[in-house]
Amino acid sequence: MANIKSIFNHPKKENPEKDTGLYDWRRPAYKKDDVGNLNRILKNLIKTKSARWHKSQNGSFGSSGFHVKSEGSENSRKQRVTFKMSIGHSKEAHLKYLKTYMPQTEKSEVEEKPELFGTDLAEYEANMAKDHFKCIISPESQNVDLKLLTGKFIERLENLTGYKLYWEICIHNNTAHRHAHLAINGTDKNGRKVFFAKEMVKTTMREVLSEMITVMIGERSYEEIQATKERLPLAARWTSLDDRLLQYDGKIFAKNLNQSLQNRLAYLTTIKLAQNEGAFFTLNPEPEWQEVLQASGRYNSFLDEYLKPSPLPLRLFEGGSVYGVVEKTINFDKDESWNDAVIIRTDKERIYVPVYQLHKENLEGKTVSISAPAGGLKKQISERNIHVVNDKSYGFER
Repeated sequence: MANIKSIFNHPKKENPEKDTGLYDWRRPAYKKDDVGNLNRILKNLIKTKSARWHKSQNGSFGSSGFHVKSEGSENSRKQRVTFKMSIGHSKEAHLKYLKTYMPQTEKSEVEEKPELFGTDLAEYEANMAKDHFKCIISPESQNVDLKLLTGKFIERLENLTGYKLYWEICIHNNTAHRHAHLAINGTDKNGRKVFFAKEMVKTTMREVLSEMITVMIGERSYEEIQATKERLPLAARWTSLDDRLLQYDGKIFAKNLNQSLQNRLAYLTTIKLAQNEGAFFTLNPEPEWQEVLQASGRYNSFLDEYLKPSPLPLRLFEGGSVYGVVEKTINFDKDESWNDAVIIRTDKERIYVPVYQLHKENLEGKTVSISAPAGGLKKQISERNIHVVNDKSYGFER
C-alpha cells in the first residue's frame, strides 16, 4: 500500500495566497463561425429525421428533373407550410408555365385571373433560360398574406445564396386551399447559373418559410396543433404514428395503445394494410404495408390503384427492367403534381411506373419495355425510358 501513489498528493505550495495564478480562470478564446454553426444545425436537423420519413416526404431527384415536397412537424408550435419544387429543362415548357399555367388563361372556370408580380415580366422573358424552377408554397393557415410572404421569401433566398434572381409569383384562389406559385429563372441577373443544393430544397426553404409565417401571424394555437394530430391517423402516407407501430410484432392489442394509434390501425384496416380480429390488429406482412404508405405519400394515385380489385398484386417500380403491356396511363396537371405514371401488366403482377411528365399518347394496350438504373422509391423515370415493342393493342377488363 505504501507504494501506491495517493491521488491527493500534489506539489506543496509554500505560500498559496501569494501565488496569484493559482485561482485564476481564463475564458477560452471565442471565434464566431456563422457558416459552421449553420452547417451543424442543418446536420442535426437531418439526423433527427428517419430514413423512412425522408423516403415518404422528400421526393425524388433525377436527371429529367426533381420533385421535392416537404411539410412541417404536426407537433411544432411553428406554422406549418407545404413547399414543393420541380425543375424543368425546356424553354417551351418554361414559357407555357409562365404565360398559361400561372395566370390560368386556359381555365374558363376561373373568372378572376391571377396576376403575376415580381421581376418586370418583359425583363424576365428577355432573359428566359431553358432551366427553370417551379415552386408551390401552401401555408396550413389561410390567414397569411401570400403576396407579402412570397416576396419576402425571395429576398431571404437571395441573401442566403447570393443570387440576384429573375422571378415571378402568382396566387391561386380556385382551390379549397389558397397557395402561391413561384417561377425562378435558371440564370440570374449576373449571368450565373442558378443551383439549389439538395439539402437546401429539402429542409432550409421550408424552415425559412415556416419561421417567416410564424413571425407574421404568431405561433400555432393548441387547438390548431390538436386538429392536425386528429387528422394524422387518416393520412394516406407514412407518418410518425407508423414509426411507432413498427415496434410491434405479430398481433397488436389495441386497448394497450393510445387513441391516435387505435385510429391509425382502424384506418389501415380500411385501406387493406391491416386486419382486425376483435381487439387485435395485424399489419400486413412486412414490407407491404410500409411500401404502400411510402409510395402513396410520394405518388398520389398509387393507393387508388392499389385498392382497385385485381387478381394481380401491384408493386412500385424501383428500377431495373420491365417488359409487359400498358394497362393504364395516368396523367395529371403536370405543374401541380408531377405524378404521371403507367401501369404495366405482366403474367404475375402489375407494376406502377412513375413517369416525369408523360407526353406519349395512345400507350394503353401496347407492349413496352422499360429499363432504368435501380434507384429505390426516389427514382422517377422519363418517357425516354419507355420503348414501344409492339403496337398491337390488348384490351383489359377493369
